[in-house]
Formats: sequence, C-alpha cells, structure tokens
Amino acid sequence: MKRALLSLFVLLLIGIPGRQVLRANPEAAYQGRPVPVTPMSPKDSGARTNFTVYAGIGDQVRLVVRDRDAWLDVWKRINTVRDPRLGPDPIPPLPEIDFSREIVVVAAMGRRPTGGYFISIDGAYERDNLVEVVVRSVETRCGGFTILTAPLVIVRLPKTERSVVFREIEVPVPCK
Repeated sequence: MKRALLSLFVLLLIGIPGRQVLRANPEAAYQGRPVPVTPMSPKDSGARTNFTVYAGIGDQVRLVVRDRDAWLDVWKRINTVRDPRLGPDPIPPLPEIDFSREIVVVAAMGRRPTGGYFISIDGAYERDNLVEVVVRSVETRCGGFTILTAPLVIVRLPKTERSVVFREIEVPVPCK
C-alpha cells in the first residue's frame, strides 16, 4: 500500500512539469524513426513503477547491455541492496532476454536523499547511424519521504548494432 501511494505521489508530482519541458521543443527530443521500447520495471496494481527504493546502483549510469553475461553482471549490481521483506534469496531471478533479438538499456540516477526523484525512458529513435534514447530525470528537493533511494529504469529495445546515445532531459520541480 505504501509503495502504491509513493508511486502515485511521484507520478502526480512529475506529470505536468515533465510535459511542459518536453513541449517546449519537442523536435529536439524526438527526432528520427521511433524504436519500440518495452519497460521491464515491476507492475504495482496494474501500473508500471520505477525500480526506486532498493536499487543497488549508487552512481548515475547509462548502460547498454548486449549479451547475457553482461546482463547477469548488471542484474547482480542492481540487486546488491534488497528489500528485506523479499526474504533471504540474494537476488531475484534474472529476467530472460533473447539477446539475438533484443538489447537492454539501463538508466540510473544514483543515490538520492528522498523519495522525490524519478527517472524514465520516454522513447528511442533511430536516425543516421545511431539510436537515441530519451531519458527524463525528475527531481524535487521539497521534501517527500526521507529515505535513501536510487531511481532506476530498465527497458528492452530491438537488437541493433548501431551506437546508442542518450538525450538527457532534466525536470526540476519547483517548491511551492
């Protein structure tokens, strides 16, 4: 229940400001042929949520994973800090990815002091000789739940040999 409320709070907090920033210059953020993006985050009451509170990646990273061995290493790193309510299992089962058809993209904000942070991958676009992934980071320093968080998002994209680059959109939420 607390997680559902936290997710709802964060979604409400970021909804309007995020759209305003992207509307300001949509051509800059979305150029090229759209690439299908499949979220891998857990579902909470039917809606997708961020890997937020217990993600173990403490620094800001952007990763492209193209094989199972690298995926296993990243998955272990993500799950170094675990929710104690999940029991003694050291890490959850590795999600199976068919790397002959897909790649995995991970975007992490790094550790933050409150629950007022969120990260998402808004889309991916193929142009020239690359794939551009649009990453939106939302932050508010206006309080929120005082808990150490490490927001993280994981998606699957169709396999490509093209270079993957990241377009960063930062959305500061002003205090009222």
